[in-house]
Amino acid sequence: MAELDNLVEAYFKKEEKVQTSPMDYIMEAIDEVYNEFISQPTIIKEESRFSYSIAIPKLVPNEAWGKPDAQSRKEIERVFSVVRGGSDIKARIADINKFLSPESAKRKVSANVILNMMMIVEALQATLNDYNESAAGFVFEGFMAALTGGKQISGRIRGTLPIEDFVAFSEIGEGDPVSLKLLGPDTPTEGSFTNLVDYLFARGAKKITYLVTYKDVKGETVEKLAIFDYVLSRENFVDALYPSNKKVFGSLQNAEALKQAAQNWDGKPKGLMPVAMALKNIPGYTKKGMLYAMARGGEAYVPPKDEVDIEDLPPEQREREERIRALKSEYEEIGTKRAKAFKKLQTYRSAGVEQPEEDKQKKERDKRRAKEIEQELQSLGASINESRFHEREKLLMKEEKILMESGGSDATQWSITRDAMNKMKDLINMRAYGTLDLSQKNIDELVKIYSKILGNSLRKLLQNTKELTENIGRYYSEKMRSDAMEANKESQDQSEEIVKLLQKDPRYSKEEEK
Repeated sequence: MAELDNLVEAYFKKEEKVQTSPMDYIMEAIDEVYNEFISQPTIIKEESRFSYSIAIPKLVPNEAWGKPDAQSRKEIERVFSVVRGGSDIKARIADINKFLSPESAKRKVSANVILNMMMIVEALQATLNDYNESAAGFVFEGFMAALTGGKQISGRIRGTLPIEDFVAFSEIGEGDPVSLKLLGPDTPTEGSFTNLVDYLFARGAKKITYLVTYKDVKGETVEKLAIFDYVLSRENFVDALYPSNKKVFGSLQNAEALKQAAQNWDGKPKGLMPVAMALKNIPGYTKKGMLYAMARGGEAYVPPKDEVDIEDLPPEQREREERIRALKSEYEEIGTKRAKAFKKLQTYRSAGVEQPEEDKQKKERDKRRAKEIEQELQSLGASINESRFHEREKLLMKEEKILMESGGSDATQWSITRDAMNKMKDLINMRAYGTLDLSQKNIDELVKIYSKILGNSLRKLLQNTKELTENIGRYYSEKMRSDAMEANKESQDQSEEIVKLLQKDPRYSKEEEK
């Protein structure tokens, strides 16, 4: 963890205060940068969302949506279950597009599907508009992971820095690794050449799907989202990248040599030497690459021992490995909790209110638990892998430009423009997903259509349920007794109205039950 300590300390240049534990940095320094990048004011107008006209519950998207075991992911899985399309990203997005089409909307009949799809669309709008550019990318990864029944990638894989942001459909099958790009209309797709090569050869992956989403922004609001995907594989990556990235390869001869070596590779680590030698003269392949030393007399790349498949280990080793991974996961969760707590603390400070004692105690408990984890990992012969802190890693390790998949010199980063992507669509198997229309005009039209389908009774039920919840909260939070009793009276009135509405609805009547 010394490396993480140095990175954080250098980033914030806090010479006046020396921390003794890496967790101190994670809880304080990282909290600050997380707050800076994540805690941004909403910039989209509320009237452009369905909830402005229909009292649907609001979902707050976050990166935890990308973790299948996270509580917030479990809470929204029922909502996303209404999206059809099976194990096909294009088909699932097409289903959302149908919902956003006024012509298709007129044929919708299921209130459950309509309401859940409204919440999904609002969550997408919040993802695109309620966060700054850096944070939006991370949250979008979580959203797409939830949409596809997959998982967000947060740590090193077989010793390499991952180029995939999430694995689609990982919870229902083998899964499809996806690198997600959220871009402006004229922004090229960019990536680390070193990371791509390591992915295809050191990790032995056959291909990577790039899901490219182009934002059409008016003012400060994303009104449309054009979506495409394309594939880079061992077979096509040289031909796809060379025309636009000659500096990366250095020469046509270098490119042809790498292409030939890639085609001849048998897929086994022992046969990687010709690939490594072909990379030796390529400027775009840096010292951070897993095959760099191999081409210069070093040994063949071997995946780290702590990255092996648990199922391949003997029972006694498997138990140790499972414990190590559980501890690392808990450590990461503590870091995330402290970041959220810091945001809450900022609210107290801005309001001139002292932080509750309970919150202070939680912070101390988290610090103690973090140190316990560090000690137990040490006793097991392991340590915290700082690369697991996915969002913070990308924010703090700015000098590692390959993590950002952008910037850097022309020789280390590959780039494909939208025009170039269209010209070689057959080579890279490019697919157009269509355009999601999130404009004010389209939302207004859909509200009229769906309001008519839902009917007055259901809309009144939703509104009364929303107000009931709010007034129950007021009853317990109001300091003035008179205000609390007023909230209680309003809650009772709304409860009675909800009962009446449900009794009138044949779906809930006693006659229907018979």
